[in-house]
Amino acid sequence: MTRAVYRFVKYTSRQDPTVEPEYSAECVSGKEKACGENSGIRSHPADVEDWMRAHMKETRHLHFRRRIDDFSEFIPTDGLPAELEPAKVDRVTP
Repeated sequence: MTRAVYRFVKYTSRQDPTVEPEYSAECVSGKEKACGENSGIRSHPADVEDWMRAHMKETRHLHFRRRIDDFSEFIPTDGLPAELEPAKVDRVTP
């Protein structure tokens, strides 16, 4: 008979502090079809708003889909065991 020992650890998720969030916007204005222009990935929400404002001035389009993408990680709630390390992610900047 084989025996197994299971170790249950409580985890919680959080935003990964080693990776910055990414912000972007896409113009969805249009009657038949959405404009589709997009800001590309930006490192700050103010940069996305600046792009939206410039696009609005140029086209008079008023409707946008904004996105905020971040990375998350699970960490034990009772502290991080020595064998587990936080993820290290290199972000590619356009």
